Formats: sequence, structure tokens, C-alpha cells
Amino acid sequence: MSQPSSWPLPSGSSRVVLPLQLTRQLARHALTKHLYPLAYGHYVDAVGHHVERKKHTDHLLIFCHRGRGYFRTAHAEGELKAGQLLLLPSNEAHTYAASTTQPWSIYWAHFQGPSAAACMDFLDLSPAQPVLTLTRWRQLIPVVTDLLNLQTQRHQFTAAVVAASLLQRIIAELPRLTSTLQVPTEFDLAALERFMYDNSHRDLSLDDFAEFAGLSRYYFSKKFKQFTGTSPMRYFNQIRVKIACQLLDNSADSIRQISQQLGFEDPYYFSRLFKKTMGMSPQFYRQTITNQRG
Repeated sequence: MSQPSSWPLPSGSSRVVLPLQLTRQLARHALTKHLYPLAYGHYVDAVGHHVERKKHTDHLLIFCHRGRGYFRTAHAEGELKAGQLLLLPSNEAHTYAASTTQPWSIYWAHFQGPSAAACMDFLDLSPAQPVLTLTRWRQLIPVVTDLLNLQTQRHQFTAAVVAASLLQRIIAELPRLTSTLQVPTEFDLAALERFMYDNSHRDLSLDDFAEFAGLSRYYFSKKFKQFTGTSPMRYFNQIRVKIACQLLDNSADSIRQISQQLGFEDPYYFSRLFKKTMGMSPQFYRQTITNQRG
């Protein structure tokens, strides 16, 4: 297997590398031997991400959902922008890297199997044209989330079989997500919630969420409130406070450190928001949890 990059993982990112013994089982099992993952993950705001491989033994799929980067092979080179997917076949030496000014956020997967080579034809790609533009990629986020959530079970064969089936489904769904005929009038709340969790460390705005949903700012706010009963920013802040509670429960980080991890430059604003949401200050919350455990 081609070694996945050793790029340091910040908050919100993940990387799963299946053990060799497990991938050998997948290569033999009737349900998975045709196409199965070797490694997969999600890199968020991948500053400094750069990979160069002269030898490449497996197939690699990279999907950029924010920012941009570039790639180069013997047959093609160019930019990979948000909404675009790059498929690099095995035995294709390559280089790719995140932009230095707008570093990409990417989902990626290394995979193998006798059917893996057929993916290029299935997606109507070629070594000279390895990039596919997806206009409705957000529909795949729930499936991608299920795949990423398997990382806590990555050493179990049954979980690896599920991972193989999810990867096969993702690839199978790609052609229909390139259509531009359907203009979105709604949005996928599960996909948006995943986006919020993945970016809980960033100070996002309403415009960021509307852009993710592919809707105007006004229409997005209106539909979001209809679905949830609250505003997008309040919903996002509730998620960040929920994560703050977990950090207060399970870490010794200071209130300032936790606020910075969640994208709040002002720890006093974070404390006020926490108290407004939870009815108590972060300090009192942590003390209450400590007393309950004692």
C-alpha cells in the first residue's frame, strides 16, 4: 500500500489506516475482494499538506470540499477546487498539495481490488482528465460520516466489511451527483450538522453555512429555522457548547484553552455564551461534574 501522508492531524481531522492483516482478509472475502479500502480520512484546513510519490501501488480518491490545492502526474496537472474530485490510479506517480493561501479540506481514500481499475471508466475519467466536478456532493455526507465513524472499530473485520460496502456505495453514487439539472431548494440537515461538527474549531458565519447548503443567505436562514426552530448561528454555537462540555468533562485544559480550541478568540465571550446556553459558567459546570464524580 502507498503510505498515507503523515500530515499532523488538527481538531476535526481524522485518518484511518487498516492493518495489513485486515486488508488481506478483505482481499479474500467474497463480499469485499472486488474493491476495498486500505486507508481513508478527512483533513480539515490542511495547511502544509504535501505528498509526492514516485511509486503508487493503490488507487487514491481525493475530494476537495473547501479551499483548493494542486496536483501533477505524468499525464495531467492542474488545480483541485471545492466541489471537485481527483482519482489517481495505481502505478501513476504523482504530486499533490494544499494551496498555501487557501488550504484545502479533503475527504480521501486509498483502495484496491480487481474492480478498482474500472472506477476510472465508470466515472468517465482518464489519466489525462482525472478530475470530476460534483454539483450535488452534499448528498453523500451522511454516507461519508458513517464511514468516518467506523474508525473507532477499525480493527474489527465486520466493521471493515461495512467500510468496504460504504466506499463502494460512495463511488457508485458519484456519476449522478454531477448533474446540473436539479437546482437545490432544500438542504440536507444531517450533512450540514456534520459540517458544523467538523468545523467547530472555526469562527464560521451565516454566509459559510449558506454557501455549504448551496442556497442564498436569506432562503437558507428561513428554511433552517423552519426545520430546527432556531437560527443557524445559535444551532452552531449550541454544538460548540456541547463539545465544550465534553472537553470540560474529560480534559484538564483551561477555559481559555478550550475556548481557543473552539474558535473563540475572546474567552470571556465564550464564558458568556456557555452560561447563556447551559445556565451556569464553564467553571461552575466543571466543578459540578467533579463533585458528582467524587
